[in-house]
Amino acid sequence: MLSTSDRNLEQRTLVIMSARPYVSAEDLRAAASRGAKKFSLAAVYKVLHKLQASGVVVKTGTRYSFSLRWVFEMFTYADKLAATYFSEEYLKTLLPQRGKKLSWKFSELSRCNEFWNQLLLALLKHTPAANVFSWVPYPWFVLLHNDRESRLQQAFRMSGRRFYTSFGDGGHLEQDVRKVYGHSNQIISFSEGPLSRQYSKYVDVVSDYVLTVALDAETEKRVAKIFSGSKRAALRNSAHNLEALVKRCAVSITLEFSPKKAKAIRRQLAEFFGVSE
Repeated sequence: MLSTSDRNLEQRTLVIMSARPYVSAEDLRAAASRGAKKFSLAAVYKVLHKLQASGVVVKTGTRYSFSLRWVFEMFTYADKLAATYFSEEYLKTLLPQRGKKLSWKFSELSRCNEFWNQLLLALLKHTPAANVFSWVPYPWFVLLHNDRESRLQQAFRMSGRRFYTSFGDGGHLEQDVRKVYGHSNQIISFSEGPLSRQYSKYVDVVSDYVLTVALDAETEKRVAKIFSGSKRAALRNSAHNLEALVKRCAVSITLEFSPKKAKAIRRQLAEFFGVSE
């Protein structure tokens, strides 16, 4: 059985190999060990042997690639997932009717972020909105799930929409956020936006839907403290910062179908970014 560390390495290995076929164990170790987490070559070989035994990876000489049979299986699997989870029937269970609200509560920021992203993708699939507007007081999710946010932004690029995001404060993470959001159909701003005094909540407006994420007061303080420090201090306290984000909390997500409210928020953010709505 793989340890928690080995499972983490396995996930990193799969992500790396999805973009870099025909890679050596040493290359995998170097790529997976970026940041604070380091892995040994022995740990990499342990994971590779497991993936070989399960038919996911094949070895040619000293280099490793995905098995094409497994890749074709993933294509079929992905098609089935898309047919199931982007079907009209399933999406209707996530989206409220006109004038109604749906709310969900979470005790972990990680779980909240996963479901938040799922709702955004469901809204993009279900609505014809050409522009999506967002207000983000602090982009803590980039610190918590950098790779996942990058994949989400890739999905956003494929949607063909334009995304306008007003960040209240990027702090020492501003450059990292710009890398994640740095594509042509994502327009971002780091300054006091029109919603900064109205909403301490995180707000997304997609067509006539308003999606809000509310953090409890204690979690808000922890997040604000992370972004208020210098980059040097943040690097020194990276483990402490991550620990602050994985503590139990009381977070809620609310999704409402309110054309009037959505229009009012869209207008403010559209004027802020200088676009017509």
